[in-house]
Amino acid sequence: MLSRLLKKNSPPEAIPAFTKKPFFRSEQKAFYGRLRRALPKCYVFPDVELRALMTPVSTDTRQRRSEKEYLLGRKVDYAVFDARLTLLCVIELKSGGVIDNTPGSNAQLLRSASIRHFCWDKQNLPTSEQMQRMFGSYAEPAAAKDEAENLASAPGSLLDDMPSITFARATSLTVKALEALAPLGHTKAAYPHVWERICMFCTEPNHLEEYLISLSVQSRATKRAGFPPEVLTEIYNIEEANAPFINRTPTKPSWNDAFDTRHR
Repeated sequence: MLSRLLKKNSPPEAIPAFTKKPFFRSEQKAFYGRLRRALPKCYVFPDVELRALMTPVSTDTRQRRSEKEYLLGRKVDYAVFDARLTLLCVIELKSGGVIDNTPGSNAQLLRSASIRHFCWDKQNLPTSEQMQRMFGSYAEPAAAKDEAENLASAPGSLLDDMPSITFARATSLTVKALEALAPLGHTKAAYPHVWERICMFCTEPNHLEEYLISLSVQSRATKRAGFPPEVLTEIYNIEEANAPFINRTPTKPSWNDAFDTRHR
């Protein structure tokens, strides 16, 4: 009884006060502006969780729950969508721009879901022009005829009021895309014969993957013989950009890389 009376007489808990917080710092805002200029026809969303972009392919309820929990807390810096909110690619900003290819890393999960992945050095971010070359067809609107056809085929919804934007579907990398992926030209300068073969195979994604794998030391997993870190970074970037174009034979999914692109 006494405790009940004391509870009644205690003052109400004060509600904390808040103030508006800037979403971007000034340098982040400047880069976002560059990104928007490079992709004027796309929607660019910052700080996106992986679980919003991919979903497990397993049909087992318990396994799906475990695999969804595996994605908790994982994010990418930016996700790029077309006008119909179809995911085009994701962007990560890391110190040194080195892709983490360890088992279970974001890069591995994105590759398993066939999501195109860019990784850039946060201290040396590309310009709008470099990004346009990297994104290729993503940065270019399709012909008006294609837009009209796609708009006519869309179901009745809010999308009917939105102009249809489609992109010419690229089937492989190009030499121009390779140069954008390696803007500093470390591989080209130090190993011209390697760069020449990469350019030669760039229009054949499966052959390019085989060649890039052949550069690896067979007994040392992802470590490569004799290549300095800056060259490794360029090779990894090319591997990541080439991955979505590879024709793979479907395999039985495993526990931590069995994810597919998620459709809302």
